[in-house]
Amino acid sequence: MLDAKEREIIVKLHNNGKGQGEISRLIGCSQPTVHRWIKCGLAGRTLQTLSRSGRPTKLTKKAISGLKKKIVAEIEAANDEFCSVNTKEIRKLIHRDIGEFYSLRHVERIMHKLGFSLITPRPQHLRHDQAKVDRFRDEFKKNLHRRIWAMS
Repeated sequence: MLDAKEREIIVKLHNNGKGQGEISRLIGCSQPTVHRWIKCGLAGRTLQTLSRSGRPTKLTKKAISGLKKKIVAEIEAANDEFCSVNTKEIRKLIHRDIGEFYSLRHVERIMHKLGFSLITPRPQHLRHDQAKVDRFRDEFKKNLHRRIWAMS
């Protein structure tokens, strides 16, 4: 995907008389992509004037900023120790404040857009043996000077 500067460069190079093949080699993209952005440039369309696909959001920038403040307040009031709240509670808060009912996945997208991260609890395995873990850590510390390989 090309960023806005690369799209502007494509149109400028075309206006300067460069061919589509040469532009695609210079930019590092395919020739059909260059052709499409040249057509958009000739039609007077820019990245700002192109139509967006999909349904427009009902959350305005003002509503999102106000929502973030309310979510932070809700999270802080919910639990002092962990400072967390689940997705269903956030969905209820959004429904109460904005009046729209979003799916849980869309609420997760909104939360990610607001800068929050989803934490997942990691339970211990039933066969977890703390003595074995402690022995491994002690051996690992003893052999720390050796090269140890791990899968990446």
